[in-house]
Amino acid sequence: MKVLKYLFLFLLVIIVGSAVYFSLQDGSYYISEKKTIKAPPEMVYEQISDFKNWNHWNPWTNSSDVTNTLGDVTTGINGFYTFTDEYGNGSMTFTALEPQKSIEADMEYHTGLTDSNSIVTMSLNPVPEGTEVTWTIKGEDGLKNKVMNFIFGLDLEEEIRPMYKKGLNNIEDYLLVEMKKYEISNPGLVDYGGGYILYKTTSTTMENFSVEMADMLQEIMTYMKNENISMHGMPMSIYEKFDYNNNSVIFSAAIPVRDRVIPATDATVLCTYIEPTRAVKVTLKGTYDHLQEAWEKGQLFMAQQGYITGLQAPFEIYKTDPALTPNPADNLTEIYLPVVEND
Repeated sequence: MKVLKYLFLFLLVIIVGSAVYFSLQDGSYYISEKKTIKAPPEMVYEQISDFKNWNHWNPWTNSSDVTNTLGDVTTGINGFYTFTDEYGNGSMTFTALEPQKSIEADMEYHTGLTDSNSIVTMSLNPVPEGTEVTWTIKGEDGLKNKVMNFIFGLDLEEEIRPMYKKGLNNIEDYLLVEMKKYEISNPGLVDYGGGYILYKTTSTTMENFSVEMADMLQEIMTYMKNENISMHGMPMSIYEKFDYNNNSVIFSAAIPVRDRVIPATDATVLCTYIEPTRAVKVTLKGTYDHLQEAWEKGQLFMAQQGYITGLQAPFEIYKTDPALTPNPADNLTEIYLPVVEND
């Protein structure tokens, strides 16, 4: 009996001692991973602020070992999803969101032996290369968690950090594909109504075209602001002459206005009237890298229909402002190829 008594006391001492030992251990954890993603903050925020979109990039929601169920609400405060794996179940619930800047979520996880609660944050910082994303998890392990981690040799950092790295890489990979998407409409014959434009003309190389156009449009808009003139349509480029052999183009950058404007004699911005014209129209949705393909599709349509190139110069109208369109795949450009119908 004395042996059993001493054995019981010995075990009691070990249990009490272990409880004291583990209770004195620091159970706090803070794991953070950072990556610069080559995409604007608006696009990254769209992916992280709605749990529906986590399926695009989150390693855990894409794991065959985890069953995920979206909540009735998946974005905004209290948006959530639940998950179950081989060890237990849990949930993620948004607790704070700041558009284009950050999200915060409460993560609960329950097994038959332990319960845990963590705060997950993702913060966005715009940088010249895109968006610097910082993904962080922090919390405090209770006594049971400390004991279980010790017994099974669990290391949260070894488990979580590689998954965070993978998730951030997945966001970038997904968004780079999304930004490259484009569509070219089927060409069709339209009547362009014409109208007055303010414009500037220059010659440049094809490589410098975009820079020259942006500079001239900015100069025209500054002139319009100083003269209190309103836009009456979206900016456009008019292609006066191509010289592929010398890699040069003569073009005008222009902005439509409602009425005729008579600039001062020393003004660098001029005004003219574009006559109404019949034209083959093609619309490109996507980056300007695909403009040549869109032009070729329109020119092929002209040849197939027997249309003769009109006297007016072809032009493009930029229906969206790239500075206000986070995803370049959403840019809209209309191409007009003036024609004369062959009788």
